[in-house]
Amino acid sequence: MKLRNLLAFALAVAPIPALAASLTPVKPLAGYTCMMLNETAAQSMDFQHPVSFKLRPFDNEPDIAPVGNQVAVKIGARVMNGYVETFDFAFRPRWVAQKYLEPYHAKADPSATCTPAVMSNGHLGFTYGH
Repeated sequence: MKLRNLLAFALAVAPIPALAASLTPVKPLAGYTCMMLNETAAQSMDFQHPVSFKLRPFDNEPDIAPVGNQVAVKIGARVMNGYVETFDFAFRPRWVAQKYLEPYHAKADPSATCTPAVMSNGHLGFTYGH
């Protein structure tokens, strides 16, 4: 029984890499910049309390979904109550705590760049370069 479930799972997941491989950036998202999470090692390993999007910029708002490693933020974005206005991967308006964001950088490659982009599936994505 377990082997059958494992096989079904493997077959269900197998097509995912093929779909992801065909995802391409269509155009850069003008007026936006990449920000990245600024967490301690302990915070990044706390799976019970990840940095999360909120619908409104208030501490007592429920968490909607975890924030990815990069976030697209409008240049000159509105900040309210310590939260920055942004959006999720489906371009739905969201807020994230400003204290967890910092400009994109890669310690291993200081010349690395990140650009928010609209992907071929119509969702938010990021392109990386030098």
